[in-house]
Amino acid sequence: MVKNRGKVIRNPRAGSPKAGKKNQAKKKLNAPQGKVVGATELNWKKVDIPDTLDDYGGFYGLEEIDGVDVKVVDGKVQFIARDESAVKSKADEDKSESKSESEESVQEQEQEQEQEQEHEQAEESGEEEREQEQESEEEEQEQDENQELKPNVFNAELDLEDLSAPELPEWQKIVPLSFTVLSGLAQQGFTSPTDIQREVLPLAFKNEDIMGKAATGSGKTLAYGIPLLESLVHESDPSKSIGIIFTPTRELAQQVTQHLKKLGQLVVKKSKFAILPLTGGLSIQKQERLLKYENSARIVVATPGRFLELIEKNLDLIPRFAHIKTLVLDEADRLLQDGHFDEFEKILKLLGSSRKSVNKTGWQTMIFSATFSLNLFGKLVTMPWKSFKKNEDEMEQVLKHLMQKIRFKSKPVIVDTNSEEKIKSQIRESLIECGPMERDLYSYYFLSIYPGTTLIFCNSIDSVKKLCAYLNNLKIDTFQIHSSMTQKNRLRNLERYLQKSAQNTAENKATVLVASDVAARGLDIPGIKHVVHYHLPRTADTYIHRSGRTARAGNEGVSVMICSPEEAMGPLRKLRKMLADKSADDETNKHKKWQNEVPLLPIESDIVSELKERSGLASELADHQLALTSINKEDSWMQQAAQDLGVDIDSDEEFVGSKKNKKQNKTMGKSEAKQARAYLNQLLSRPIRKDRRQKYLTGGFVNLADNLVKKRGHDSIIGHEKVDALETLKSKKRRN
Repeated sequence: MVKNRGKVIRNPRAGSPKAGKKNQAKKKLNAPQGKVVGATELNWKKVDIPDTLDDYGGFYGLEEIDGVDVKVVDGKVQFIARDESAVKSKADEDKSESKSESEESVQEQEQEQEQEQEHEQAEESGEEEREQEQESEEEEQEQDENQELKPNVFNAELDLEDLSAPELPEWQKIVPLSFTVLSGLAQQGFTSPTDIQREVLPLAFKNEDIMGKAATGSGKTLAYGIPLLESLVHESDPSKSIGIIFTPTRELAQQVTQHLKKLGQLVVKKSKFAILPLTGGLSIQKQERLLKYENSARIVVATPGRFLELIEKNLDLIPRFAHIKTLVLDEADRLLQDGHFDEFEKILKLLGSSRKSVNKTGWQTMIFSATFSLNLFGKLVTMPWKSFKKNEDEMEQVLKHLMQKIRFKSKPVIVDTNSEEKIKSQIRESLIECGPMERDLYSYYFLSIYPGTTLIFCNSIDSVKKLCAYLNNLKIDTFQIHSSMTQKNRLRNLERYLQKSAQNTAENKATVLVASDVAARGLDIPGIKHVVHYHLPRTADTYIHRSGRTARAGNEGVSVMICSPEEAMGPLRKLRKMLADKSADDETNKHKKWQNEVPLLPIESDIVSELKERSGLASELADHQLALTSINKEDSWMQQAAQDLGVDIDSDEEFVGSKKNKKQNKTMGKSEAKQARAYLNQLLSRPIRKDRRQKYLTGGFVNLADNLVKKRGHDSIIGHEKVDALETLKSKKRRN
């Protein structure tokens, strides 16, 4: 409320005004004469706010009155009307009251009738209302997204006028590239092409079918991504789809999408959804809505399962995608494994039959992988030694196998930039031999000695969960990814890992990502220094792809296998023989001990023995956490199922009793768990000491006092020099 020269302005939503002591004293001395009335008895007039003042500082519904003074008596506000026109007449009050009462009664009756009708409709057709609400929400989101797209079109066009094409002579020597692609390459720092890109791009621009083989991290994504983006830039018809890229995992599909969007930023500005990922784990309703947008899904990056679901649900999509120019299969070697891509074969049949009815020519097909070998996909445990034979025409055999499943328009051109070695020379391999029950301990040892960004692969989801809980108990920042997690949780954990690794790298601390083989193929996680194989992989191709998560983009990395004696005698020997050069099949190397091909990682037994106690406690607590979580889930599920079926839970105790007892044996009591955790924290607070030396800082071979003063030595192990796994393996190879 504001008083100004006999005029009072109020906000009906505001409370009673409060005046200070000085104002009260002034008003008591200069109290005007008039009639004391209530605030509701005054003849308030509405204040019209000009349009040019926007929201008038956040005030709405302002009213004013003339000829009224305000007097504060004992902290209470009194309105004193000097003019009778400022006071409402009784007739006006009666009319307004009767009006308001009649309006309120009518509104109440209408509300009651509407509520009854809505209640009846909800009982008859509740599901229809939910669908309508979802459709209305989707329409609102669609309008919002379309509004976001409009200004970007003009911004993109304006930006292009004053820009000059970046000079990238090494790219332009191979093929002529558009301004959009050249600017994307320059912004991403790709000044020169890799070997696979240099050989594939001329063939791709000639519309040849291609079968490309290159090492992990060699730039295969741009080898097929650049031709697709060039087609997108030059194709004027916004309704025509350019190409489809199929990937075996959802994470790889999201990664490829991000790479292409960064490379074609100018195209994405004009149409936000021109490059569209279609993967499982995300809302299929939203994907269906995005496919209806104009100029959307020109390039689709998809997993076969979700893509098949979409085209079977909406048959109009089949002719739309049947007329694509290019079909790309990333990590195509998975097609060699029977049963992995039944959905993909169905997709090819649907799109192929629709294309034949209109256009007799087929689409361009490009397939890429780091491994094209029939032997690499056999299980190491069951594969007989007779299968390890020299095969000079290996790629030709693979091509024949693929041509039975994929409809090439002509015989593909084979582009093989891989050297004879299947593991890149930038990757330093190493081996840790230990007992089957000591994998946790030696994983902790490796992370303690060699801090940094580490990716640990396990063969089972239970092992991923257990190892993640175990390392977190040891105060090591650890995140997990496996196929049982939802897509959003996987992406969230990846983001958290990247954020934490950036922070810990500056502090020289370990950051760990524990994953199943869902993260083994294609994922480009920046900055991975170490890859640890917690279990020996089941197949040789899995080992190649796992190890390829490090040493990417020309960098170096370390791949460490934790292996038990049983694995070393069988699966490890077969793995090393398959990964060896072709020259290793000569008669001179017939009786070679293949398990000795990998150098052993140096192990310091005194540090291992010091880590045993804390490792054992952390393992027990991890078992307790997982067992307790599993029991609680089973109990809640059983109770819900029994309630739905009307069955007593006691009748099912014998069926699940044995399994539940095994899990309960791994759990602790609350007090026992608290004591174990407190003792573990006490152990972790103590620094690890090399050689268990605790008395004299200046004694022994290493001057600890000098290292502490000069801030040298290991960050977490007293008396140990700062070491790097890569440099350790390099120096060991030089000595040998």
